[in-house]
Amino acid sequence: MNVPPPTFAAPSPELIRAINDLLPAYVAYVDADLRYLAANQMYVERFGRPEQQIVGQLVSDVTGPAFENVARHLRAALTGEIQYLEPRMISVDGYRTLSVTHLPHRDADGTVLGVIVYGCDITEQRRAEAALLQSEKLAAVGRLASSIAHEINNPLESVVNLLYLIEQTVHQDAEQARQFALLAQQELARVSQIATQTLRFFKQSTSRQRVDIPGLMDSVLALYAGKLVNSNVEVVREYRDRVELVCLEGELRQALNNLVGNAIDVMRVGGRLRVRVRGATDFATGRTGVRLTVADTGVGMSSATQSRIFEPFFTTKGIMGTGLGLWITQELVVKENGRLGVRSREDQPEKPAGTTHGTVFALFLPDGAV
Repeated sequence: MNVPPPTFAAPSPELIRAINDLLPAYVAYVDADLRYLAANQMYVERFGRPEQQIVGQLVSDVTGPAFENVARHLRAALTGEIQYLEPRMISVDGYRTLSVTHLPHRDADGTVLGVIVYGCDITEQRRAEAALLQSEKLAAVGRLASSIAHEINNPLESVVNLLYLIEQTVHQDAEQARQFALLAQQELARVSQIATQTLRFFKQSTSRQRVDIPGLMDSVLALYAGKLVNSNVEVVREYRDRVELVCLEGELRQALNNLVGNAIDVMRVGGRLRVRVRGATDFATGRTGVRLTVADTGVGMSSATQSRIFEPFFTTKGIMGTGLGLWITQELVVKENGRLGVRSREDQPEKPAGTTHGTVFALFLPDGAV
């Protein structure tokens, strides 16, 4: 006995509209003239306008100051490219940050008829991320202050001892006292250098400027000079000529500080820290910029760890780590259209003697975009 398949009625326009209105998202349809043809209830409510002041209106009349950015993505979507953007839109609750997708709508022949707009409010998420960023900056200040205290303590102890020796020898051997005084001057110069580098770390300019990248890398390494010696870590610098970049110096300094600090931490029994700076071209986009590499000979990471290192709160340092350093570094790089990659080989006892292990972080930043 043949049982006929069940038949279903096509959903009515009223049902489709009801489903769209129940979605906790901004949903709208924009035609080729950048005019709204439809908008769901949330879209209407959050913009605080009657539906007739949205549907049938130009996008420019509804989105206000954000129009130019939104229109650029809409026009790209009308050519058939899916678009993603995060505009700040004015709503009944003030400015909100949205995660918006523009989806091209095609007919049976593939011709783009319009754009489906789908957006979610991510304002609170971005605020939480900003709070985490500030929290990590404060934690970094604490870690850096502790490191600086150790860095400064050693030369100051030397100065105290040298002043005592000068006092004891100045009347018996003036030349010896003069040598002690020169050593004291060198130690105080070291303290001055540390203080200068520290001030550069915290005086973060809010505007982009041309920065000598090898010099910036050296200033970061200078803050870890004592720790490098105590950890028996050899530093190998590979700088190609004079490489400069138009960037936000403070943000780049923070990113490099995270990478260098982590590299030293994983070389518990000594090793080699290799830092490389060179001009480079991103072949995917054709943009020129700078490639920075920070490589260590530490214990390395498993593939499972590598897959999670850029997640917030993930750490392999136990209570000594916040799990935010690499996440923030990645956020800074992505925000500025750069790329941060990682390769690592784990140290395993069963591997043959002489097998290399360690981790390499490679950072590319386009000129003028950091």
